[in-house]
Formats: sequence, structure tokens, C-alpha cells
Amino acid sequence: MPIRIATFNLENLYARFDFSGKVSREKRIVGSYAIEEKSDYEMVRMTFEAVASDDVRQLTALAVADTAADVICLQEVDSQQALDVFYDNYLHAVLRQKFARATKTWSESERRARDQEFFYDQRIVISGNDTRGIDVGVMANRPLKLQSHAELTYQFLEGLPLDWDLFERRGIGRHDRVLRRDCISIEVDAGGAPLTIFNCHFKSMSRLTSGGDGRAETQPLRLAEVWAVRRLIEQHFAGEAHLANWIVCGDFNDFMEVDGVATRHSALGPLLDDGFAIDPVKRLPPAERWTHYYPEGDAHVQLDHILLSPRLAADNPRAVPEIFRKGMPHRVPRLEGAPRYPRVGWSRPKASDHCPVAIELEVRA
Repeated sequence: MPIRIATFNLENLYARFDFSGKVSREKRIVGSYAIEEKSDYEMVRMTFEAVASDDVRQLTALAVADTAADVICLQEVDSQQALDVFYDNYLHAVLRQKFARATKTWSESERRARDQEFFYDQRIVISGNDTRGIDVGVMANRPLKLQSHAELTYQFLEGLPLDWDLFERRGIGRHDRVLRRDCISIEVDAGGAPLTIFNCHFKSMSRLTSGGDGRAETQPLRLAEVWAVRRLIEQHFAGEAHLANWIVCGDFNDFMEVDGVATRHSALGPLLDDGFAIDPVKRLPPAERWTHYYPEGDAHVQLDHILLSPRLAADNPRAVPEIFRKGMPHRVPRLEGAPRYPRVGWSRPKASDHCPVAIELEVRA
């Protein structure tokens, strides 16, 4: 029996409001209105964002539902409460309608027996290392076992080819945590066969210095995270990772090519260079592999990945990932005239700045 796995960066799924009060008077703008008083600005901004988030989360829910995944790995969720609020107030209504339409001709006993296949009763978010509370989580229509690896330190990476001198210059010590958010391992039963999913959200490509190359500056940090995940997998399967059923997925905040042309540097090599994991997105034409659009560089890139173990890839030679783009804003090139969800705007609202990715796999015991 196949299992569908998906990954999706929900883009700031928050259930809280930031009252930091650090916005200067000149920038107290909500929509096209300038708000003079700080207290008024905070209240207006909270109201504005609450209304705007309603449109956004309806679109996010449509994108999640379209994946039809049994297990969907999530990034940028700030708490268990945020995920539950999103599910109860947005996603559940979409899933309920899909269930009603799909089972219209079923008997009541058939509906009761299979209703769990359509809903995500398993919803888990684990607090990681991100100072803003951006965590990873998972939703599933079956039982799961999870383990966080947020406490891993650079000591775990001893002996690996990393720029240790650079880490020292940046004040990073051996006892500092290596994962900027987390990598959670998810154990799931795939029709009687065990499957382990590693859900990751690596360091962003934001600049560390004024005018710097954010991707190049942050690459050593991401490289350390990638090596940490590879070592986790190697240890988890006692040196026989190539024989096991596992997936690495998530928002890697890095890419190895643009439209099939290799980039000059990437942190993802340890997972892919020697065939340690296989990227099934390569089974798509080069121009169809992207999951994120950078308007500043007019670049379509693949930040969101579902990598397969060699065994899983060999057992599923014709499995091709689906990338769902109906929630992308209209400003994104290559999608002119493509179908969108209702009320998607030029820049916003949108489902997310990332596309969900899903793949259906057969898993052997």
C-alpha cells in the first residue's frame, strides 16, 4: 500500500502578535495609512494582520489539502497552539468537504471505517533552537513516534571537513548547538514497513554583514547542519543507511542548481554528492524543479526537498514528486495564466512563499 509524504514551509504560522514596539515613528505605516501614536499603531497593526492572516491561512489550508499527504512535514510553525488553531479554524473545514465529496456514495460503515485517512488527528510541533520560535512539526493520518535532535552540538561533528577556524572566529564553540532550528526524526508505519523521515529546516541565507553575499556567508553554518543530519542517519541505521527506508525532507534554504545548471557553491553536497541520498525532483524537467522564487535575482530555485534513501529510490524508479504552485502570488514568472486559488494577489495574500512538495512511495519491509 503506497504512502504519500509531503513537505511545506507554511511561512510564519504564528498564533501570537509581536508587540516589540521597535518601529520608528516614520515607519508606522499600516496599508497606506500613517499612524502617529505608538499605542494606536500597535492596535491597528494587530487588527490589520489578523484580518490579512485570515486570507493567507485559507490559502495555506487549500495548499496543504491539495497534497493529499498521509504525512506532511512542516516548517515555520511557532507552537503547538498555532498548528492546532490553523487546523481547527482553516484546514479541517477543507478536509471535511473533501471527505464528504470523496465518500458521497459510500455506506455509513465505510465512512466510519476510513474517515481517519482524510484527517490529521496526529499533529505535533517540537520546540527547537530558533530564537524567534520558528519550529518544525508534522501532521499525519496515522500514529507517529518523534525525536528531536535540537541539542546536538558541534562536538557531534568532530573529524568532519568543516571550516573550524571560521567557526572559532565567529565565536562558535564545540559545545554550541549546531542545528539552527531542529531536525526531528519521525518513525511511521508504511503499510507494515518501517519508514523514518528526517524533517529539517536549515539556516537561512540572510546576510550576516552589510552588503554581503548571504548565501556564501551562511554556507558554512548550513554545511555543518547537513553533515549533522547525514551523521544522524548513518548512526541511526548503524552504517547500513543504503539498505534502509528513510527520507530527508524540509526547507533546506539552499540549492544545487538553477534550471539544471549547477551553482558555484552549495551546502547540500554531503547528502547528495556520493549518492548517499537521491533527489527524485531530478526526474522532472529542469525548469519544473523550483519551489521558491527570488524576485531580487529573478531566480526560480529548489529550496524544498524530499530526498530518498538509495533503497527507496531504487524501489520507486517512476515516483515523481508533485510541486503545488496554485498558492504562489501572481508576480511569480512562469505562472502567467496558471490556475490560482481564489483571492491570491499580486504579492499577497498567498499560501506561502514556498511550494508544497509531495511524493507517493511504495515501501518494502
